[in-house]
Amino acid sequence: MFPRKRKILTVIILFSIVILYVKFEMIDNGIVDRITNHEKLILRLKAVGELTTISERWSTTVHRKRKYRAWKTSAGNPNIFRMPDIESYSRELNPEKNIFFIISTVIKDNIARLTARQSCAIESAARANADWSVFVLFTSATVYSSIYSSHMAPLLIYPNIHMRRLNLSTFAIGTPLEKFFQDGRLKNSTHIVEHTSDVLRMLTLYKYGGTYLDSDVVVMKSLNELPLNYVASEGDGYIANGVINLQATGYGHMVAEALLTDLAENFNGLVWAANGPELVTRVMRKFCNVTDVWDMTRETCGGQMSVLEPETFFQITYPHHTWYFEEQHTEEAMEKVAGRILTHLWNKLTSGIQLRKDSPVAYIKLAKAYCPFVIKNCAEFF
Repeated sequence: MFPRKRKILTVIILFSIVILYVKFEMIDNGIVDRITNHEKLILRLKAVGELTTISERWSTTVHRKRKYRAWKTSAGNPNIFRMPDIESYSRELNPEKNIFFIISTVIKDNIARLTARQSCAIESAARANADWSVFVLFTSATVYSSIYSSHMAPLLIYPNIHMRRLNLSTFAIGTPLEKFFQDGRLKNSTHIVEHTSDVLRMLTLYKYGGTYLDSDVVVMKSLNELPLNYVASEGDGYIANGVINLQATGYGHMVAEALLTDLAENFNGLVWAANGPELVTRVMRKFCNVTDVWDMTRETCGGQMSVLEPETFFQITYPHHTWYFEEQHTEEAMEKVAGRILTHLWNKLTSGIQLRKDSPVAYIKLAKAYCPFVIKNCAEFF
């Protein structure tokens, strides 16, 4: 009797896979041309979701259940979902395997949005680190919808990606920045988006531990290959704050606390880099007891903190930052990032460069390899 049941289950699974394959073929071959592109995307995601569900039934991997609740709007739109507050789901956090992205862009209608490049960074991190939890924290959005941000839709198939909101009025309570937020010092910044992100990345690592990543990276390999507690040199005499790993306890937490204490005392709302690379460099000089960044080794920094060489994350720097986007430099750019864990694309300097999704440049090649769902979802430009 048991072999008979197994045969029946096998037939059901194969039949389901055939149906899903037909769904993809119908969409890709244009048989359903009468429906809109958005509806095609929804069908595609449903098909992928169904396939994932089928495969998970026969896998030992345990995935967290989604915790998004539909948000009842005045128009009764069923496709808008509330994002849980990160503080309400602290049990999801793993002190050593959290990846955080912070989206501090001001959003007036409370609906979360991501650009294609931001989504690419997030997808690449999730794909390369399936055993890590990836948290996308929004500071001025409380709900999300794939209708309003089509670039978010491809991310929803990843069980380790969590969209969360971050409540600025409560997030710093009980931390060295509690009074800083009570006094509203961020509101007076002339670079409020950047400085909000600078402050929150340090505060998030202080509270939860893990790795902060800028949303203009492409992750190519697992972060498990890196040591615990690290920052990286930018190569210009400063330490970057675009990739930071700090443990939730011990030495990493001590560094995080020192960063917040310095920030509360020396916050500068007028200078763009004052609360980022300048802050991190100043604090690490104290911890490592050396002045020159090149002299900062794990040994000089207490034996528990690393200042990684620039090539670890910043293989291509100014004034060559446009190489990722230029066909004549494709081969050289790809050679520089080959075998690296991640690469940083300098969005502040390159955000105005528009690329067709079929351009023969390094960034497109990286996107097709490491954030394939996001770039496939783009209509014409990436």
